[in-house]
Amino acid sequence: MLTDLLKRPGHLAEFAGTAAFLFAAQALPLEEALRLGEWGGRRVMAWTPTRVRIVMDNLRRSFPEKTDAELRTICRGVFEHFGRAAVEIAVAHRLIRSSNWRDHIVFRNEHILHDVLAEGKGAIFLTGHLGVYEIFGLLLSFRGAELVSVYRPIKNPLIDRLIRRRRTAFRQVVVERQGALPALWRVLRNKGYVGLVVDQHIRRDGVWVPFFGRPASTTPAPALLALRTGAPIVVGCARRLPGLFRFEVVADEPIRARPSRDRERDVLELTARLTRRIEDHIRETPEQWLWMHRRWRPVPPEDLAKGNVYVGPAGQAD
Repeated sequence: MLTDLLKRPGHLAEFAGTAAFLFAAQALPLEEALRLGEWGGRRVMAWTPTRVRIVMDNLRRSFPEKTDAELRTICRGVFEHFGRAAVEIAVAHRLIRSSNWRDHIVFRNEHILHDVLAEGKGAIFLTGHLGVYEIFGLLLSFRGAELVSVYRPIKNPLIDRLIRRRRTAFRQVVVERQGALPALWRVLRNKGYVGLVVDQHIRRDGVWVPFFGRPASTTPAPALLALRTGAPIVVGCARRLPGLFRFEVVADEPIRARPSRDRERDVLELTARLTRRIEDHIRETPEQWLWMHRRWRPVPPEDLAKGNVYVGPAGQAD
């Protein structure tokens, strides 16, 4: 690793900046640290005009009914949100305990999690890059559902190691994305719990389903796992509430896969249904979602030829 770092001195600079930010986030009083995070988000917005253009383009296409002034307000909120969220994630494992989580978290539909855990058959928990999504996994662990989650390694090995340690601080067992599906099958066969974040573009092996009215390449992993194991799927999120370090965790009614003889169609329909639920959550607080990601790409001709695109009632709710 040392040799690689010497070849890439930029990795050391990135790590130094990240470490300094995390140190400040934990050393400052909480209110000041959160303001620092929001300020950092605004700095990123000022320094990355390309990302701002991506956010605004995504917002215009997703909310055609809103004015540009409204969308610019959301855009600023997006950058402030992720700067603040970086601070909240840095301190959450220290401030939120199993003994005091109700001081910081409002759990909507808590009975759903209770019923799923009482079944004792395992479950798949889905969320997106919405709100402070790590809080969702932390709360699940407090309620007895310690997650096995999928992790995509970061190119900078120092930051990668730092983030892995953060994940374990949130009481998660981490498996790498490459070759993760067999490991997740084993977890579910053993009545365990899997946590997945499923709202980013998938370059390979994705299925194209509607997301804000446009086809988006989406991982079929939750649908494949549910169809093979029978595990229920619970879509949820953890949104920030007004006030100092307060959040709302939402758990939707479980979705249970009902296999037919057409497995490919089953995967497409179930993935579209799950994606629609995540979209519904995003619409409630759009300023807390990752709009700077290039979520929508052109559909390759080969996917159209294979029928790998969902053409059902895209706007139909569950």
